[in-house]
Amino acid sequence: MSRRTVVSGVALVLAVAAPDMAIADQGRLDPNTLPVPPGGTREQVLLGDKIFHGEAAEGKCAQCHGADAKGTANGNDLTLGMWIWGDGSVTAIKTTIGHNMKMAPGMDGRLAPGDVDAVVAYVWALGHQKPQAP
Repeated sequence: MSRRTVVSGVALVLAVAAPDMAIADQGRLDPNTLPVPPGGTREQVLLGDKIFHGEAAEGKCAQCHGADAKGTANGNDLTLGMWIWGDGSVTAIKTTIGHNMKMAPGMDGRLAPGDVDAVVAYVWALGHQKPQAP
């Protein structure tokens, strides 16, 4: 068996066994560079990042919104600062996430109220980041 076959086999096993791991780092933003929302904390943004990427509270956000939060066919781009459901405020984002959780129970993971607040802070930060210089 060639080395290439072994490496390909290992990659296939990892992709099947841990599909979220493949999602977690593709184009992922550094949460330490994101702004903190009004009334929020850096710790909430950091926890929200972990939940978004499936590393806490069984979060599943990245599955639909992409690891880079730039959207997929199933979830909109959260980085543009253009809000489909609301005005981009902390309150509007929390309302939208709450609505989504009621419409599809369990699809967002096992989020406690503090986890929801953390995801809200992270999503707010994604949509309110300063544009990167070219």
